[in-house]
Amino acid sequence: MSTLDSTAPRRRGAIALLGAQWGKYGLQVGGIVILARLIDPGDFGLVALGLALSGFAAVLGDFGLSLAALRAPTLSVDQRDMLFWINTLIGAVASLLVVAAAVPVSAAFGDERLAPVMALLAPAFALRSASVQYRVELNRAGRLSALALVEVVGDAIGLVTAAVLALCGYGVLGLTLQGGVAAAITLIAAVTASPWCPRRPRRDVPLRSLLAFGGNTFAVHLVNYASSNIGTMAVGAASGSTVLGLFSRANQLVNLPLEQVASPLTRIVIPTLVDAGGPAEIQRRLSRFQIVLCYPVLAYLSLLAAAAAPAIHVVLGSDWTPAADDVTILAVGAVFQTLGYVAYWAFLATGRPGLLLGSEGVGRSLMIALSIVCATRGPMWVASAIAVGHLAVWLSATLVFLPRAGVSGWALARAAGPALLVFGLSFAAARGLDSWLLTSWEAFPRLMAITGSWGLVVVIACALFAKSDIALIRGFIRSR
Repeated sequence: MSTLDSTAPRRRGAIALLGAQWGKYGLQVGGIVILARLIDPGDFGLVALGLALSGFAAVLGDFGLSLAALRAPTLSVDQRDMLFWINTLIGAVASLLVVAAAVPVSAAFGDERLAPVMALLAPAFALRSASVQYRVELNRAGRLSALALVEVVGDAIGLVTAAVLALCGYGVLGLTLQGGVAAAITLIAAVTASPWCPRRPRRDVPLRSLLAFGGNTFAVHLVNYASSNIGTMAVGAASGSTVLGLFSRANQLVNLPLEQVASPLTRIVIPTLVDAGGPAEIQRRLSRFQIVLCYPVLAYLSLLAAAAAPAIHVVLGSDWTPAADDVTILAVGAVFQTLGYVAYWAFLATGRPGLLLGSEGVGRSLMIALSIVCATRGPMWVASAIAVGHLAVWLSATLVFLPRAGVSGWALARAAGPALLVFGLSFAAARGLDSWLLTSWEAFPRLMAITGSWGLVVVIACALFAKSDIALIRGFIRSR
């Protein structure tokens, strides 16, 4: 039997996994900077549209089984083997669906370039699905350092591939192949790092509970995929690839920290919550994780929103400066998404994926409807629709669905209060100084002045309002 190990090796590896995830974040930021200088917004928009249209394959390829396997107290050898083959088969089917849809979708959007882009994106989904169970095995065995290395090396080689092709004048090809190369390297590294080797599938393996949990989680991820990408599709259809390139880059900049912090934390949080002794302990641990999640993510969002225009001008170049118009609105939505992420952990850890689906479905349906309606008005309206949807998701979880899972949503909101206060004040001070004094300055000194004023307010506000939170975060890091 493969069992969850909550002992010292897993705790020691957690900091390595978090550090590696921030290494991936650094790689992605570096990739954004490098590729933005080599590839124009229109080409970025074309590949972003292809990713949005084919992204359902990534959701289908996992089918929620990775989380089902991660939270299961035990997995038999036969179950592990079957999960590998199911994931691999679903990933292969998903990739074939993307290839089959490439030509009709490109015709529907009136851009024949979409067909080869989607066809080249397709293999990545099968490759990532094949690596899922290997990565779960490393996670369950507490080998988080090895898991961290597996995931970083793939992303790094994928970025190098994209940059080299862009330097050679093949920017669209580089962007399109980046994910596939990363997925192939990740699979090879995961197979090499894991001592586990799947056997041939067998009949009559008990999988009903895993498939039921995975199916509900898949439905949630499918709704999330639709709501997250419908804005991209709508902007692309209404405004063209150049405007879409700017919008998708703004969306990527806003969402990077949540993706890079929440993903590794999920692998730490779910086993930790499953090990909790009862509802009171689950509530306490969730509140602590809320604090650990909020500080790095809200810090980034606060500074990015305050300094968006000069930061984008300095880092990405003047061609990308219009993307700053969408950043502040998207950042507001990302704040509510961050606050609500703990609810996602709570529903998964307590085995309540149905409540998770209900919680997400309310706000995500609103997000989809508003994005479609607002698309013709421009990307800022779509950004507003996304923000309203994230607010609705957080409110529905806090007021309705978390109490049904035995968790106080308001207690989680109170845990995030000091972080909201610290970074709300720092944003207001930096943005106020910029509007009053700095708008006529050159981009680089303007960026430095905004960053300096923001940092000063953060230090003062943390000393006044967040001493206990800072101590908790230090203790969390040391205990890992």
